[in-house]
Amino acid sequence: MPSDSALRFSSDPTRSATLPGHYYYDPEIFEREAEQIFYKSWQFVGFTFDLKDPGDYITADILDQKIFVVRGKDGALHAFYNVCMHRGHVLVEGCGNKTIFTCPFHAWSYDTSGDLKAAGNAENVAGFRLDDFHLSGVRVDTMAMLVFVNLDPAASSLADEVPGLLDDWREKVKRFDNVKLAYTQHFDIAANWKLIFDQNECYHCASIHPGFDTITDTPDVWVSTEHKRWLTHLMRSTEKVRQLRVAESEKQHDPETWQDDIYVWQMFPNLLFITHQAPANFKIVHAMPVAPDHSHEVVYCLNFNDPLTSDDVDYNLTFANEINPQDIAPMESQQRGLRSRGYSMGRLMIDRERTWISEHATHHFDKQVWEALNGPNY
Repeated sequence: MPSDSALRFSSDPTRSATLPGHYYYDPEIFEREAEQIFYKSWQFVGFTFDLKDPGDYITADILDQKIFVVRGKDGALHAFYNVCMHRGHVLVEGCGNKTIFTCPFHAWSYDTSGDLKAAGNAENVAGFRLDDFHLSGVRVDTMAMLVFVNLDPAASSLADEVPGLLDDWREKVKRFDNVKLAYTQHFDIAANWKLIFDQNECYHCASIHPGFDTITDTPDVWVSTEHKRWLTHLMRSTEKVRQLRVAESEKQHDPETWQDDIYVWQMFPNLLFITHQAPANFKIVHAMPVAPDHSHEVVYCLNFNDPLTSDDVDYNLTFANEINPQDIAPMESQQRGLRSRGYSMGRLMIDRERTWISEHATHHFDKQVWEALNGPNY
Protein backbone atom coordinates (compact mmCIF):
# COMPACT_ATOMS: atom_id res chain seq x y z
CA MET A 1 0.00 0.00 0.00
CA PRO A 2 1.42 3.45 -0.86
CA SER A 3 2.62 5.48 2.09
CA ASP A 4 0.54 8.35 3.43
CA SER A 5 3.18 10.74 2.11
CA ALA A 6 2.67 9.37 -1.41
CA LEU A 7 -1.11 9.80 -1.36
CA ARG A 8 -2.98 12.92 -0.30
CA PHE A 9 -6.07 14.76 -1.39
CA SER A 10 -4.99 17.68 -3.58
CA SER A 11 -6.58 20.67 -5.26
CA ASP A 12 -4.71 19.52 -8.39
CA PRO A 13 -7.01 16.85 -9.83
CA THR A 14 -4.28 15.25 -11.94
CA ARG A 15 -2.25 14.40 -8.83
CA SER A 16 -4.96 13.89 -6.24
CA ALA A 17 -5.76 10.90 -4.09
CA THR A 18 -9.30 10.00 -3.19
CA LEU A 19 -10.91 11.20 0.00
CA PRO A 20 -9.62 9.18 2.99
CA GLY A 21 -11.48 5.94 3.53
CA HIS A 22 -12.73 6.92 6.98
CA TYR A 23 -14.61 9.88 5.47
CA TYR A 24 -17.19 7.31 4.38
CA TYR A 25 -17.96 5.72 7.76
CA ASP A 26 -16.65 7.92 10.58
CA PRO A 27 -19.53 9.27 12.75
CA GLU A 28 -17.56 12.43 13.52
CA ILE A 29 -17.15 13.17 9.80
CA PHE A 30 -20.86 12.50 9.33
CA GLU A 31 -21.77 15.04 12.01
CA ARG A 32 -19.44 17.64 10.52
CA GLU A 33 -21.01 17.11 7.10
CA ALA A 34 -24.44 17.71 8.60
CA GLU A 35 -23.37 21.05 10.07
CA GLN A 36 -21.03 22.28 7.35
CA ILE A 37 -22.75 20.92 4.22
CA PHE A 38 -26.41 19.97 4.64
CA TYR A 39 -27.44 22.67 7.08
CA LYS A 40 -25.70 25.32 4.95
CA SER A 41 -26.68 24.35 1.39
CA TRP A 42 -29.80 24.68 -0.72
CA GLN A 43 -31.74 21.45 -0.34
CA PHE A 44 -34.33 20.17 -2.79
CA VAL A 45 -37.64 19.44 -1.02
CA GLY A 46 -40.29 19.07 -3.73
CA PHE A 47 -42.10 20.50 -6.73
CA THR A 48 -44.15 23.60 -7.41
CA PHE A 49 -46.70 21.22 -8.99
CA ASP A 50 -47.74 20.38 -5.43
CA LEU A 51 -47.87 23.99 -4.23
CA LYS A 52 -50.25 25.67 -6.66
CA ASP A 53 -53.02 26.95 -4.40
CA PRO A 54 -53.08 28.83 -1.07
CA GLY A 55 -52.77 26.28 1.72
CA ASP A 56 -51.03 23.62 -0.39
CA TYR A 57 -48.15 22.25 1.66
CA ILE A 58 -45.37 19.65 1.51
CA THR A 59 -43.09 18.29 4.23
CA ALA A 60 -39.44 17.24 4.05
CA ASP A 61 -36.56 16.10 6.24
CA ILE A 62 -33.07 17.57 6.05
CA LEU A 63 -31.34 14.84 8.06
CA ASP A 64 -32.96 15.22 11.51
CA GLN A 65 -34.52 18.61 10.75
CA LYS A 66 -38.19 18.53 9.79
CA ILE A 67 -39.41 21.25 7.42
CA PHE A 68 -42.67 22.18 5.75
CA VAL A 69 -43.36 24.52 2.84
CA VAL A 70 -46.75 26.11 2.23
CA ARG A 71 -48.28 28.41 -0.38
CA GLY A 72 -49.51 31.37 1.65
CA LYS A 73 -52.72 33.28 1.22
CA ASP A 74 -50.46 36.03 -0.14
CA GLY A 75 -49.45 33.72 -3.01
CA ALA A 76 -45.84 33.40 -1.82
CA LEU A 77 -44.10 30.27 -0.61
CA HIS A 78 -43.27 30.12 3.10
CA ALA A 79 -41.06 27.52 4.77
CA PHE A 80 -40.83 26.73 8.47
CA TYR A 81 -39.27 24.28 10.85
CA ASN A 82 -42.00 21.68 11.25
CA VAL A 83 -42.37 22.02 15.01
CA CYS A 84 -44.96 23.56 17.30
CA MET A 85 -43.54 26.42 19.37
CA HIS A 86 -45.33 25.18 22.51
CA ARG A 87 -43.54 21.95 23.45
CA GLY A 88 -41.84 20.84 20.25
CA HIS A 89 -44.36 18.43 18.76
CA VAL A 90 -44.16 17.83 14.99
CA LEU A 91 -46.82 20.08 13.52
CA VAL A 92 -47.87 18.44 10.25
CA GLU A 93 -47.24 15.24 8.28
CA GLY A 94 -47.23 14.41 4.57
CA CYS A 95 -48.74 16.86 2.11
CA GLY A 96 -52.13 18.38 1.41
CA ASN A 97 -53.98 21.64 1.82
CA LYS A 98 -54.49 23.57 5.07
CA THR A 99 -54.91 27.25 5.80
CA ILE A 100 -54.65 26.59 9.54
CA PHE A 101 -52.04 24.21 10.98
CA THR A 102 -53.18 22.82 14.31
CA CYS A 103 -50.75 20.92 16.51
CA PRO A 104 -52.09 17.43 17.30
CA PHE A 105 -50.72 17.64 20.88
CA HIS A 106 -52.34 20.70 22.48
CA ALA A 107 -54.09 22.30 19.48
CA TRP A 108 -51.99 25.44 19.11
CA SER A 109 -52.92 26.77 15.65
CA TYR A 110 -50.90 28.72 13.07
CA ASP A 111 -51.77 30.30 9.73
CA THR A 112 -49.88 30.01 6.44
CA SER A 113 -47.67 32.96 7.42
CA GLY A 114 -46.54 31.16 10.58
CA ASP A 115 -48.48 33.42 12.97
CA LEU A 116 -49.89 31.77 16.08
CA LYS A 117 -53.65 32.29 15.89
CA ALA A 118 -54.90 30.34 18.90
CA ALA A 119 -53.55 28.70 22.05
CA GLY A 120 -55.95 27.11 24.50
CA ASN A 121 -56.22 28.86 27.88
CA ALA A 122 -53.90 31.66 26.69
CA GLU A 123 -56.17 34.30 28.21
CA ASN A 124 -55.46 32.89 31.68
CA VAL A 125 -51.64 32.72 31.37
CA ALA A 126 -49.76 35.73 32.74
CA GLY A 127 -48.04 37.80 30.07
CA PHE A 128 -48.84 35.39 27.24
CA ARG A 129 -48.73 37.01 23.78
CA LEU A 130 -49.55 35.16 20.55
CA ASP A 131 -47.01 37.31 18.72
CA ASP A 132 -44.17 35.80 20.77
CA PHE A 133 -44.65 32.34 19.24
CA HIS A 134 -44.36 32.70 15.49
CA LEU A 135 -43.12 29.56 13.69
CA SER A 136 -39.38 29.54 13.03
CA GLY A 137 -38.87 30.43 9.39
CA VAL A 138 -36.58 28.82 6.84
CA ARG A 139 -35.37 30.35 3.59
CA VAL A 140 -37.20 29.03 0.54
CA ASP A 141 -36.65 29.52 -3.18
CA THR A 142 -37.51 27.90 -6.50
CA MET A 143 -35.66 27.04 -9.67
CA ALA A 144 -38.17 26.30 -12.42
CA MET A 145 -40.46 23.59 -10.98
CA LEU A 146 -38.07 22.68 -8.15
CA VAL A 147 -38.47 23.92 -4.55
CA PHE A 148 -35.42 24.40 -2.31
CA VAL A 149 -34.87 25.41 1.30
CA ASN A 150 -31.76 26.53 3.16
CA LEU A 151 -31.38 26.33 6.96
CA ASP A 152 -28.54 28.88 6.98
CA PRO A 153 -29.82 32.47 7.22
CA ALA A 154 -26.44 33.75 6.00
CA ALA A 155 -26.17 31.54 2.89
CA SER A 156 -25.91 33.00 -0.59
CA SER A 157 -29.06 33.02 -2.67
CA LEU A 158 -29.88 29.97 -4.76
CA ALA A 159 -29.27 31.94 -7.95
CA ASP A 160 -25.85 33.05 -6.70
CA GLU A 161 -24.89 29.50 -5.70
CA VAL A 162 -25.62 27.93 -9.09
CA PRO A 163 -25.54 30.74 -11.66
CA GLY A 164 -26.29 29.54 -15.17
CA LEU A 165 -27.70 26.14 -14.21
CA LEU A 166 -31.33 26.93 -15.00
CA ASP A 167 -30.36 28.54 -18.30
CA ASP A 168 -28.35 25.42 -19.18
CA TRP A 169 -31.35 23.17 -18.49
CA ARG A 170 -33.56 25.29 -20.69
CA GLU A 171 -30.96 25.24 -23.47
CA LYS A 172 -30.23 21.51 -23.34
CA VAL A 173 -33.50 19.82 -22.29
CA LYS A 174 -36.27 19.71 -24.87
CA ARG A 175 -39.54 21.23 -23.59
CA PHE A 176 -37.95 21.71 -20.17
CA ASP A 177 -40.57 24.11 -18.79
CA ASN A 178 -43.40 21.78 -19.79
CA VAL A 179 -42.27 18.49 -18.24
CA LYS A 180 -44.36 16.96 -15.48
CA LEU A 181 -43.62 14.34 -12.84
CA ALA A 182 -44.52 10.90 -14.20
CA TYR A 183 -42.68 8.28 -12.12
CA THR A 184 -40.92 8.04 -8.76
CA GLN A 185 -38.76 5.26 -7.33
CA HIS A 186 -37.17 4.98 -3.86
CA PHE A 187 -33.97 3.17 -2.93
CA ASP A 188 -32.43 2.40 0.45
CA ILE A 189 -28.67 2.12 -0.04
CA ALA A 190 -26.26 0.56 2.43
CA ALA A 191 -23.55 3.06 1.57
CA ASN A 192 -22.38 6.55 2.46
CA TRP A 193 -24.13 9.32 0.53
CA LYS A 194 -20.89 10.52 -1.08
CA LEU A 195 -20.42 7.26 -2.96
CA ILE A 196 -23.52 8.07 -5.02
CA PHE A 197 -21.87 11.21 -6.38
CA ASP A 198 -18.37 9.77 -6.59
CA GLN A 199 -19.86 7.55 -9.31
CA ASN A 200 -20.44 10.52 -11.59
CA GLU A 201 -17.76 9.22 -13.96
CA CYS A 202 -17.70 6.65 -16.75
CA TYR A 203 -14.55 4.80 -15.76
CA HIS A 204 -16.93 2.15 -14.36
CA CYS A 205 -19.41 2.14 -17.25
CA ALA A 206 -17.97 -0.71 -19.31
CA SER A 207 -17.77 -3.06 -16.32
CA ILE A 208 -20.93 -2.11 -14.42
CA HIS A 209 -23.42 -1.30 -17.21
CA PRO A 210 -23.76 -4.30 -19.59
CA GLY A 211 -24.27 -3.43 -23.22
CA PHE A 212 -22.83 0.04 -22.75
CA ASP A 213 -22.44 1.45 -26.25
CA THR A 214 -23.76 4.98 -26.07
CA ILE A 215 -20.48 6.86 -26.41
CA THR A 216 -16.93 6.26 -27.59
CA ASP A 217 -13.57 7.91 -26.91
CA THR A 218 -13.57 9.91 -30.14
CA PRO A 219 -13.06 13.71 -29.76
CA ASP A 220 -15.88 15.84 -28.36
CA VAL A 221 -18.01 12.85 -27.43
CA TRP A 222 -17.64 13.44 -23.67
CA VAL A 223 -17.50 17.12 -22.74
CA SER A 224 -17.38 18.31 -19.12
CA THR A 225 -17.88 21.86 -17.87
CA GLU A 226 -17.16 22.66 -14.23
CA HIS A 227 -18.60 25.47 -12.15
CA LYS A 228 -18.23 26.26 -8.46
CA ARG A 229 -21.28 24.35 -7.23
CA TRP A 230 -22.29 22.39 -10.32
CA LEU A 231 -20.91 20.67 -13.35
CA THR A 232 -22.29 19.14 -16.50
CA HIS A 233 -21.35 16.28 -18.79
CA LEU A 234 -22.39 16.05 -22.41
CA MET A 235 -22.31 12.48 -23.72
CA ARG A 236 -22.83 12.57 -27.45
CA SER A 237 -24.52 9.58 -29.03
CA THR A 238 -22.67 7.49 -31.54
CA GLU A 239 -24.27 7.74 -34.94
CA LYS A 240 -25.23 4.06 -34.72
CA VAL A 241 -27.11 4.57 -31.47
CA ARG A 242 -28.74 7.78 -32.67
CA GLN A 243 -30.04 6.21 -35.89
CA LEU A 244 -31.33 3.15 -34.06
CA ARG A 245 -33.23 5.07 -31.41
CA VAL A 246 -34.67 7.61 -33.81
CA ALA A 247 -35.82 4.79 -36.08
CA GLU A 248 -37.49 3.09 -33.12
CA SER A 249 -39.35 6.25 -32.15
CA GLU A 250 -40.03 8.27 -35.27
CA LYS A 251 -43.57 6.97 -35.57
CA GLN A 252 -44.49 8.05 -32.06
CA HIS A 253 -42.76 11.37 -31.59
CA ASP A 254 -42.38 14.84 -32.98
CA PRO A 255 -38.66 15.13 -33.88
CA GLU A 256 -38.61 18.45 -32.02
CA THR A 257 -39.20 16.63 -28.74
CA TRP A 258 -36.60 13.89 -29.26
CA GLN A 259 -33.49 14.18 -27.05
CA ASP A 260 -30.45 13.13 -29.13
CA ASP A 261 -27.69 13.22 -26.53
CA ILE A 262 -27.26 12.58 -22.82
CA TYR A 263 -26.57 15.42 -20.38
CA VAL A 264 -25.77 14.89 -16.71
CA TRP A 265 -25.66 17.74 -14.21
CA GLN A 266 -24.36 17.44 -10.67
CA MET A 267 -25.43 20.08 -8.14
CA PHE A 268 -23.59 20.07 -4.85
CA PRO A 269 -24.13 18.46 -2.51
CA ASN A 270 -26.72 15.80 -3.25
CA LEU A 271 -28.45 16.13 -6.62
CA LEU A 272 -27.98 14.71 -10.09
CA PHE A 273 -30.07 15.80 -13.07
CA ILE A 274 -30.14 13.81 -16.29
CA THR A 275 -31.75 13.94 -19.70
CA HIS A 276 -31.45 10.81 -21.82
CA GLN A 277 -31.77 9.91 -25.49
CA ALA A 278 -35.53 9.63 -25.41
CA PRO A 279 -38.66 11.72 -25.84
CA ALA A 280 -38.31 15.03 -23.95
CA ASN A 281 -37.38 14.06 -20.40
CA PHE A 282 -35.71 15.28 -17.21
CA LYS A 283 -34.65 12.98 -14.38
CA ILE A 284 -33.63 13.87 -10.83
CA VAL A 285 -31.57 11.70 -8.49
CA HIS A 286 -31.87 13.03 -4.94
CA ALA A 287 -29.85 11.43 -2.15
CA MET A 288 -30.05 12.08 1.57
CA PRO A 289 -27.75 10.70 4.27
CA VAL A 290 -29.42 8.49 6.86
CA ALA A 291 -26.32 7.33 8.74
CA PRO A 292 -22.57 7.24 7.99
CA ASP A 293 -23.05 3.98 6.09
CA HIS A 294 -26.63 4.35 4.88
CA SER A 295 -28.45 6.62 2.41
CA HIS A 296 -31.89 7.07 0.93
CA GLU A 297 -32.20 7.91 -2.76
CA VAL A 298 -35.21 9.00 -4.77
CA VAL A 299 -35.36 8.97 -8.57
CA TYR A 300 -37.91 11.31 -10.16
CA CYS A 301 -38.73 10.94 -13.87
CA LEU A 302 -40.36 13.93 -15.55
CA ASN A 303 -41.75 13.82 -19.09
CA PHE A 304 -43.30 16.13 -21.65
CA ASN A 305 -45.73 13.72 -23.28
CA ASP A 306 -49.16 13.49 -21.65
CA PRO A 307 -50.29 10.78 -21.76
CA LEU A 308 -46.97 8.97 -21.71
CA THR A 309 -46.03 6.94 -24.78
CA SER A 310 -44.65 3.42 -24.51
CA ASP A 311 -41.19 4.91 -25.12
CA ASP A 312 -41.59 7.27 -22.17
CA VAL A 313 -42.56 4.41 -19.89
CA ASP A 314 -39.77 2.15 -21.18
CA TYR A 315 -37.04 4.77 -20.71
CA ASN A 316 -38.27 5.76 -17.25
CA LEU A 317 -38.32 2.15 -16.07
CA THR A 318 -35.01 1.32 -17.74
CA PHE A 319 -33.26 4.14 -15.92
CA ALA A 320 -34.97 3.79 -12.55
CA ASN A 321 -35.17 0.01 -12.32
CA GLU A 322 -32.23 -1.18 -14.40
CA ILE A 323 -29.45 1.38 -14.90
CA ASN A 324 -29.62 3.02 -11.47
CA PRO A 325 -29.67 -0.28 -9.51
CA GLN A 326 -26.61 -1.41 -11.45
CA ASP A 327 -24.71 1.35 -9.62
CA ILE A 328 -26.03 0.48 -6.17
CA ALA A 329 -24.45 -2.97 -5.68
CA PRO A 330 -20.89 -1.64 -6.36
CA MET A 331 -21.48 1.23 -3.92
CA GLU A 332 -22.55 -1.15 -1.19
CA SER A 333 -19.55 -3.40 -1.83
CA GLN A 334 -17.26 -0.38 -1.82
CA GLN A 335 -18.75 0.71 1.51
CA ARG A 336 -17.79 -2.64 3.03
CA GLY A 337 -14.31 -2.45 1.54
CA LEU A 338 -13.56 1.06 2.75
CA ARG A 339 -13.42 -0.20 6.34
CA SER A 340 -10.50 -2.49 5.50
CA ARG A 341 -7.34 -1.97 7.55
CA GLY A 342 -5.49 -2.55 4.30
CA TYR A 343 -6.88 0.62 2.69
CA SER A 344 -6.56 4.30 3.52
CA MET A 345 -6.67 6.27 0.24
CA GLY A 346 -6.56 5.49 -3.47
CA ARG A 347 -5.61 7.46 -6.57
CA LEU A 348 -8.13 9.26 -8.75
CA MET A 349 -7.57 8.28 -12.38
CA ILE A 350 -7.66 11.65 -14.14
CA ASP A 351 -6.05 12.03 -17.54
CA ARG A 352 -4.83 15.19 -19.17
CA GLU A 353 -7.48 15.16 -21.91
CA ARG A 354 -10.40 14.63 -19.48
CA THR A 355 -11.66 11.71 -21.56
CA TRP A 356 -14.88 9.85 -20.86
CA ILE A 357 -13.10 7.39 -18.54
CA SER A 358 -11.41 10.11 -16.48
CA GLU A 359 -12.51 10.65 -12.84
CA HIS A 360 -12.32 14.45 -12.84
CA ALA A 361 -16.00 14.84 -11.90
CA THR A 362 -15.36 12.72 -8.81
CA HIS A 363 -12.56 15.10 -7.85
CA HIS A 364 -14.80 18.14 -8.45
CA PHE A 365 -17.34 16.74 -5.99
CA ASP A 366 -14.78 15.51 -3.44
CA LYS A 367 -13.01 18.88 -3.51
CA GLN A 368 -16.20 20.61 -2.38
CA VAL A 369 -16.62 18.11 0.45
CA TRP A 370 -12.98 18.52 1.51
CA GLU A 371 -13.14 22.31 1.54
CA ALA A 372 -16.44 22.34 3.46
CA LEU A 373 -14.84 20.24 6.20
CA ASN A 374 -11.22 21.47 6.14
CA GLY A 375 -11.14 24.89 4.50
CA PRO A 376 -9.53 25.96 1.22
CA ASN A 377 -5.87 25.81 2.28
CA TYR A 378 -4.41 22.40 1.50
